[in-house]
Amino acid sequence: IEATSSQHPVRPTVSTDRTMAMAGSGRRAERNVPTLWRTSIPSYVLAVLILITTSRSHHAVAFSTPSSSSSTPIDMAERPSRYYASFCERLPSLEGRTVVITGCSRGLGYVTARTVASKGGRVIALNRSSERSARALEMISEGRSGGHGGSGPPPIHVECDLTSFASVRNACREVRELTKDDGGIDVLCCNAGVMLQPDTATVDGYDLTASTNMLSHFLIVKELFPHLQIASKRSGESRVVTMSSASGYGGPPFDARFFERRGGALGGDDTQSSYARYHQSKLANLAFAAALDRKVREGSVAGDDNNVLSLACTPGVCGSDMFLHATRVMSGRPAPRDRVPSVEDGALAQLKCIFDPDVESGQLWGPSMGGGG
Repeated sequence: IEATSSQHPVRPTVSTDRTMAMAGSGRRAERNVPTLWRTSIPSYVLAVLILITTSRSHHAVAFSTPSSSSSTPIDMAERPSRYYASFCERLPSLEGRTVVITGCSRGLGYVTARTVASKGGRVIALNRSSERSARALEMISEGRSGGHGGSGPPPIHVECDLTSFASVRNACREVRELTKDDGGIDVLCCNAGVMLQPDTATVDGYDLTASTNMLSHFLIVKELFPHLQIASKRSGESRVVTMSSASGYGGPPFDARFFERRGGALGGDDTQSSYARYHQSKLANLAFAAALDRKVREGSVAGDDNNVLSLACTPGVCGSDMFLHATRVMSGRPAPRDRVPSVEDGALAQLKCIFDPDVESGQLWGPSMGGGG
């Protein structure tokens, strides 16, 4: 992932109108992205991952995401972060702000939650209960005064299983109780996601990938939106940050079948079919972020005195557990993490959307397209 410069490692990829074009038609999307990407993007992304699995490894360092093992096998090694430290030094304080983040037990969500806490923000982590999740919150709490400015309150864990709408509703009820007397929610970060999963139905009958990546996050935004409005009235704005992926760019166009109660009957478990389900979920993330921006601007989901920003971001290919899983599915074994940028560097666009006072609603932020990072 090539940064535009050492000072600005992420940049706006497209605006709201172009994001809507991506959601509507593969052909229209092709006219809104750089020349390198005017091909079938899903095929391009798969080709990149396959290339990575066959390339040679360089410069491994210990992976910093929580691990129960003191030793670090080669598949858990990670490239040193190139931009994260200097990027974080310039981030403003979040003292007095509440940030709700899904999927904080590892990867991009963990780095995001840790960074928010180190800048004084209160983190409410929506995770499934597990030993890994508990350990991640311990590490986030321990690192709150890690030299990045300020020490926020201890992070709060809220049990949330994104494959169950009942669990999601229970989690949102708990979050509303936690924030009703504290000025609402300043940022809702829809981070959690899965890739290349089996053609399996959730307890609600929907596709596992669609439910995890899109439908449950849609429900979370709906359930928590009044508390985003409270924060907006208090401080002048609040934000919904939606994590998408470059796989959402280009065709095939949006297909509503993937979001109907057809779980377990959407192509089977082969790589092409599971990737199609992932592509649709990431395209839906972009469509949702753009539609939310439009509806807020029109006043159809918020009053005239509210300013709830809707932003989308992409991490590029980075050394997350999703990267290990994807390369394992495609090649039979995971590619070493040091072949791609670090998870910390992959989190920069999401952090930009959370922290930067100058971002605008409707923007999509991500790494510069092309290059080898």
